[in-house]
Amino acid sequence: MNVEKPETTNRPIALGIAIVAGVIATILRVVPHPTNFSSVGAASLFGGARVKAWYAYLIPLAVMIVSDLTLWVLSGFDFNYSLGHPSRAFVYASFMIYVAIGRWLIKTDSVTSIALAGTLGGLQFWVLTNFCEWLFQPLYYNLIAEPFRYSRDLTGLATCFAAALPFYQGETAFGEHPFVVLTDFKFTIVWTIVGDIVFTAGYIWVYAKLTQPQAERATVPAAEVTT
Repeated sequence: MNVEKPETTNRPIALGIAIVAGVIATILRVVPHPTNFSSVGAASLFGGARVKAWYAYLIPLAVMIVSDLTLWVLSGFDFNYSLGHPSRAFVYASFMIYVAIGRWLIKTDSVTSIALAGTLGGLQFWVLTNFCEWLFQPLYYNLIAEPFRYSRDLTGLATCFAAALPFYQGETAFGEHPFVVLTDFKFTIVWTIVGDIVFTAGYIWVYAKLTQPQAERATVPAAEVTT
């Protein structure tokens, strides 16, 4: 992959890949998969990097709404997946931040930059969602299981971060993951970051391959063009 590239985007191809990334992310949230090894963050990062205007923000929102509604039905209408659950506000906001981080990749497709963006995206998701979960818990204590109710002090905040969130640790509520070893892995944030990096790199690589002929023609010196 090149380290730097001109700030030009083939919008139809970029949008097409972003839509495919959104479909993949929706499917991965619904079917059993290694804990948190999904690609909503990656779809958001790619959208920020290659898709223009409001489409980049619309795609992760659409993914989350469709997949949450699907999980809500398949889980027997578990309120944790309802669009009315208070957590949806800060979870969805976190994916908007993913898109903003993806904007840093507009001029580059370097693996290092993608790895940094994926790491930053996963970390901000973990910090924002866990902090907001702790902060806003008093608003819906009656909806939270006793083991996940945290005290209103630094000890409670630290416990919340250590335990992570139920919807963050296991996205598929209606069935057991077949990957027992991976789902028992305690540091699920690692799988979030790995998924973000792997999927984002894959989408950007596909985009680079599909747009390579156009880029090569654009670099032909004017003197070589015949009429």
